[in-house]
Amino acid sequence: MNASAETLTPRQQLVIAELLSSPSVEEGCRRAKVAKATVYGWFKDSVFRAELKRQRKALVDEAFERLKTGLTQAVDKLLELLQAEGQLGIQLRAAQTLLEHGTRAIELQELESRLEVLEQEVRDQRGRGWR
Repeated sequence: MNASAETLTPRQQLVIAELLSSPSVEEGCRRAKVAKATVYGWFKDSVFRAELKRQRKALVDEAFERLKTGLTQAVDKLLELLQAEGQLGIQLRAAQTLLEHGTRAIELQELESRLEVLEQEVRDQRGRGWR
């Protein structure tokens, strides 16, 4: 918790936890036993919003790390299935999956590289001033 988050009440901290684990704001309010109007009022508070955003980002970052581990295991399994003796259907599906997702990954990497170049060009233009 950062310094500004320390100003949140225990009730607000509970609501944040419930909002992050609920499928909707309404469900989070119900689980925390706090009126929706109260929570929507808290949404106007920059400290509350910032802490909700910080905790949501931490959850997403953790999920991405777990996903990366799972992806490595999934690729290992697909590569293993690609070698399945006498199982042409399984081999074909594994090969198709690897090609499909591998192609998408390459396309995303290329787009990311192009975006980085464009962002650098914009930063350079701002540094020199627009002509």
